[in-house]
Amino acid sequence: MSKKNKPIRSDYIDREPAQKESRPTGPLRQADAGLQCSLLLFVPRNTISALINDMTGGYGYSHLAVDCGEIDIPSGKPVMIESTVGLGVHNSFQDEYGERKFVRILLQKAGVNTGKFCDCIRSKLGEKYDDEEALTFGLIHNPTKQICSDLATVCLPEATRIDIAHRHQTGSLHILSAVRIYGSPNKTFRLFVSPNGFAEYFGAPRGKQLDGPDQIGVNDE
Repeated sequence: MSKKNKPIRSDYIDREPAQKESRPTGPLRQADAGLQCSLLLFVPRNTISALINDMTGGYGYSHLAVDCGEIDIPSGKPVMIESTVGLGVHNSFQDEYGERKFVRILLQKAGVNTGKFCDCIRSKLGEKYDDEEALTFGLIHNPTKQICSDLATVCLPEATRIDIAHRHQTGSLHILSAVRIYGSPNKTFRLFVSPNGFAEYFGAPRGKQLDGPDQIGVNDE
C-alpha cells in the first residue's frame, strides 16, 4: 500500500463510549445565576486518553467540554456541550462519565464574555467530529467540524487567543502542551489548544491532584 493510500491512524483518539449513554432530551432551561459558564477538563479514563495526556505535556487532562449553565428540564440534571467521535458536537449530561474526575474553569472569572462565548458554542451543535484535526494537532482543520478542545478555542475572545499564543511562544506554557499556532498572532492566525494547554493557561491543578468530579480550578491569579 502506498504512503498516500495508508489509512489515518486512530489509535490515539478515545473512542470508548460514555459510561452513561443516556442524553438530554430537552427542552433545556438556564440554571440559577450561581452556575457560571465553565470549561470542564477531564482526566484520562483509559490507556488511549492516558496516551493523549502524555503526548500533550502530561499535565493530567485529555478531554474538554463546555458548561453553558443549562439544565435538562425532564431530568433536572446539568448539561454540558462536548464533541466526541461518532456523535460530533452534542448536549450530554455532566455525570455521563460517572466518577471520572474533572476540573471546572470559571470563564467569567477569567474575563471572558460568557454570553457571546456560549452563543458561539451552541452554534456548533450538530457539527461532526474532526478526526484529521485530532490526529494532526490542528495542522489539518475543517471549520465545519470540531474536536473537543477546538470547540472552545474557536469561540474564545480574540484577546484570549492571542494571549495563549504569546504565552506559549515565550515559554510560559509547556512546550508539549499542544498549543499550535498557524500564522502570526500579530495578524490573522489559527490556534489549536489541547485540554492540557487550557489547564495550564488557566492555572488549574494538575489532574492527579483532583479529589473527585467537578473541582473548581484556581484561575483567579
